[in-house]
Amino acid sequence: MRTIGKTIGYLLWIGAGIFMFIFWLSAMSKWLGTLGIILSFVLCPSLVVFPIIVWAIGIVGLIISGLSSGND
Repeated sequence: MRTIGKTIGYLLWIGAGIFMFIFWLSAMSKWLGTLGIILSFVLCPSLVVFPIIVWAIGIVGLIISGLSSGND
């Protein structure tokens, strides 16, 4: 059961991070065009756009994986 929880937690955590990066890349490219794509790799998302919902899902996934891992 811990393995399933750990796997689900890591998938939520990594999935939320990838989704946040895609959102960040598309928001910056719509806002600034080609310059936005370049700046999206340089700037941190929290400096300009902070998608709280995706971040919260990632934290929940991290908590689930932490609770499921226990003392391995």
